[in-house]
Amino acid sequence: MALALAAFLALPGGEAAAAPWRHDHRSMIGRPIERTEMRSDQNDAREGVRTGRIQPLGKVLRNVHARYPGQLLDAQLVDADGRPVYLIKLMTPDGNVGIVSADAATGDIIDYRQGGR
Repeated sequence: MALALAAFLALPGGEAAAAPWRHDHRSMIGRPIERTEMRSDQNDAREGVRTGRIQPLGKVLRNVHARYPGQLLDAQLVDADGRPVYLIKLMTPDGNVGIVSADAATGDIIDYRQGGR
């Protein structure tokens, strides 16, 4: 189940709106983090930020935009072999779509892929 990141976007520095986005699961780096017990994904993500296990999306987006300018289209938190990763979809200034993978724990950029229009 996809993680709703509206709460992260409301955190300091996260003034952006996310839109729904489906992945081609064959090329996806991780799988969406699923619900555990009775707590929601959003609560788990908030707890990760609160405990310092996950960086706030707003902070990660500042790092991403400094390196890859563009308009935020969507962001998701996924589990990549036990490591939390943000997948961030951008519309680049030249009109292409770029997907940035960032380590959610450190905020470091892992990968960048650019697709078509």
